[in-house]
Amino acid sequence: MTQRRRRAPTPSGAGPWNGHVTREGRPKVAYRTRTEALSAAQLAWTINRADLEAYRCDYCHQWHIGGSSRRD
Repeated sequence: MTQRRRRAPTPSGAGPWNGHVTREGRPKVAYRTRTEALSAAQLAWTINRADLEAYRCDYCHQWHIGGSSRRD
């Protein structure tokens, strides 16, 4: 049986979505791989001309897409 990774403990006072929501207050979409996130960013460009980049999240350790000002 394989072991599952445990999520790092949440700092005291921080809720489950603290710092992990969009500007509108909705939970961020998480992608399991960088390739999936890049595909979603490409689709956003094709449909809306939205210039988005994939980045690895320090909170959930998955991938999200966001504006070009974000860093990995």
